[in-house]
Amino acid sequence: MNENSALITVVAISVVLSTATVFTIHTPLRRLLEAVCPLGFTAVFWTRAAITVFYLLPLWVVLVFGVPDFSRVDLISGGDVARRALAAASFALVGIVIATGLRLANLRAPSARDYPPPVR
Repeated sequence: MNENSALITVVAISVVLSTATVFTIHTPLRRLLEAVCPLGFTAVFWTRAAITVFYLLPLWVVLVFGVPDFSRVDLISGGDVARRALAAASFALVGIVIATGLRLANLRAPSARDYPPPVR
């Protein structure tokens, strides 16, 4: 396996796993944020920010920990590169889902007394 094919393999695995996770979690996350956020546009912002994290953090982890040393890349099989990429991306995604779940579990919907009435 050469350097380009190893890099393309790990990036593709990271993107596929992130897409599957975002596809699964998008609607429940959006609904939860709409219930918790005081304004509609803040829920949209935080949903997009979470989706960005779901793509970028696993990609970063895969590029740092999943790509084999390029001086030895000719000695490593494609299966080993894929295994390392799957492990790194899965670890990052599980960490993100746990961190997001713990943070969202502590949020409460705002009450009517939290914000002053609009000025007329």
